[in-house]
Amino acid sequence: MKSNILLKSIATVMLLCMTLTTSSLEAQGNPGGCFITTFLTVSDQDDVVMEIDPDTLAVISETPMSITGAVEVDGLRGIAIHPSTGNWFMLAMLSAPPSPAPSPWLLEYDPINLTLNLVGFTVLDFNDLEFTESGELRAITNTLTTGDSNYCELSTITGGPLDLCQYNGSDGGDSIALGAGEEVFRASGGWTVGSTPQFERQDATGPNNCDSTMIPLSATLTAQPIRSLTYWDDEDVFIWVQANDFPAYLVGADGQEELLGTFPSDVNGIALLTIATPCPPGDAFIRGDCNLDLGVNVADAVFLLSSLFIPGATPLGCRDSGDVNDDGGVNVADAVFLLSSLFIPGATPIPEPNIQSGCGPDPTDTDTLQCDQTSCP
Repeated sequence: MKSNILLKSIATVMLLCMTLTTSSLEAQGNPGGCFITTFLTVSDQDDVVMEIDPDTLAVISETPMSITGAVEVDGLRGIAIHPSTGNWFMLAMLSAPPSPAPSPWLLEYDPINLTLNLVGFTVLDFNDLEFTESGELRAITNTLTTGDSNYCELSTITGGPLDLCQYNGSDGGDSIALGAGEEVFRASGGWTVGSTPQFERQDATGPNNCDSTMIPLSATLTAQPIRSLTYWDDEDVFIWVQANDFPAYLVGADGQEELLGTFPSDVNGIALLTIATPCPPGDAFIRGDCNLDLGVNVADAVFLLSSLFIPGATPLGCRDSGDVNDDGGVNVADAVFLLSSLFIPGATPIPEPNIQSGCGPDPTDTDTLQCDQTSCP
């Protein structure tokens, strides 16, 4: 009975391997599973987008947003990356706008094709913007003549605003960040003598979408005006940049801060640029995790068998992971062992390091198998 179940499982997986194309097999996992994050910063003092190393805050590259004779940008306010296209959206102050200054224009930059698109006039004096996970562009104005700061949705087609709610006006530096669960956080103030910056979070109990509660700040964060606020999802902290000399802090939702470093120039907006990259070679792996997605399931058997039998299929990034039965080789017996461990009750478990024990080195490292890539830290 057990052998029949296993034979049917193997036959099913072999059929999958014969019918799946190479491209669909590649989609089974993300070989490598590592990512590199850098900061993109802008300033309303120039037209340059800087790519910044998050560890040293040193400049990696600079990309000007002006096109001589076509689009002349004096400064940039806020920057956000579209979650689907990867295009950069910024608020651009133009040298000779066809609409009244100082209101910015929404600017879109395609970093792959290196093309610039002047989307449209924003109508109001916006100072910062951020995308939701679904691709809706949120933005906040400086304090308007009404005495309020407007929180709006900006059209990525026309640049025009749709008013969502209003905050009580501040004395400058209005910045927003969408925190965990896309909760809206706002930082502002500290620009006039005697005033201090404020940090607010959305108050779900209020009738207005802009109703908020104050988050207490230390003397360090209230000592200088706020320049920019951005949420760092992977670290679950906010990047808080001050105006004088541009020190940056990692700030929790409770207002506690830790010094990150000092930016090399003015920062009027930050976006986090995250790029997938192959992981470097390492000793740690999970046996049976053939597609390097930090899981062990039938997709790994598909990946393993395709790497063995389908010409042009993605090879194993970590051959140690493919040695499921830990006999020092990688062959069909490993796929059989993997499927047996998944579908046959009481079957011999996968040797360590397995999904239960987590990432680790090979305790029987007497073979020649190595990991050129790994999904483990």
